[in-house]
Amino acid sequence: MPSSPLEATAETAPPFFPDFFLIGAPRCGTTAMSTYLKHHPQVCFSSPKEPHYFSLLRKLMPEMTVEDYLNHCYGHFDPDKHRALGEGSVSYLYDEAALGEILRFNPTAKFIVMVRNPVDLVHSYHSRLVALLDEDEEDFTQAWRLQKIRARGESIPKACRNPFLLQYGEIGQVGKHLKKLFRQAPREQCLVLVFDDFIKNPLETYETLLGFIGVEYDGRTDFPPNAAHKYPRFKWLQRVLKRPPARMASFVAVLHSQKRRKKQKKRPPLKRLRKWLISKNEVYQPRQPLPAGIRKELTDYFSADIDLLGKLIGRDLSHWKQ
Repeated sequence: MPSSPLEATAETAPPFFPDFFLIGAPRCGTTAMSTYLKHHPQVCFSSPKEPHYFSLLRKLMPEMTVEDYLNHCYGHFDPDKHRALGEGSVSYLYDEAALGEILRFNPTAKFIVMVRNPVDLVHSYHSRLVALLDEDEEDFTQAWRLQKIRARGESIPKACRNPFLLQYGEIGQVGKHLKKLFRQAPREQCLVLVFDDFIKNPLETYETLLGFIGVEYDGRTDFPPNAAHKYPRFKWLQRVLKRPPARMASFVAVLHSQKRRKKQKKRPPLKRLRKWLISKNEVYQPRQPLPAGIRKELTDYFSADIDLLGKLIGRDLSHWKQ
């Protein structure tokens, strides 16, 4: 059953709290896995998949309480049906304060980390940022070269939500951040899944995760991959849909909250329209392969972190460096 926040004070203790967090890393299969979990009858997965409440929203919207976060993301929670609550904000992996807050509310919270060859991770991650308009440099090599000046606050795209997102070297050092997680949470509350295994045998990986969060296997045998390499057909339209002007965003938020209060099962019309427009504005393009020179540079850069990650999970990952 959903855990109670044992460490939260009486004034802040919410009636329920997530049991598990799929916290990263990005481009390692977390979206596909969260989709499978979302359809599991015993799992109540947050909507949206990545609320980023403990890492971003609490700073941007201090007036938003934990109860607000829970009511917004788990309006479909049924205590008689669901045995586990979860969410999938990959930003938590890189935010020690967020992890600490989660453990304060639920000391037994479980964390799932999916890992991947960091060279492939950051290459795919860059493409995703371009699609989301956080990145305006479409050439990965040039984006990699911009990290130092962006760390000083220069050359940040206007639509970028957080300059940290553009630090590809930091994002790819999963071993470094996994080590920090292991220092905060008991090892038995952490599960690490390797992307290679997920691609090779998704059923086995899925069953391992279900066992970890304490729910029964639901009989799923179909594991469609999450659509990748999506890019906006018209950037101006994507900007309006993904980064609407403040007044428009506030208006839609008010309408959405009214629908929530009425507990209507159907998605609000404006939200359905937005989702439809986003899907129609997306096109699929193959990602250009990394040139041999930059691939070697990245492999050398991440070499020590690959060794650290292998040591932390007790697995030989040396083939990632070849």
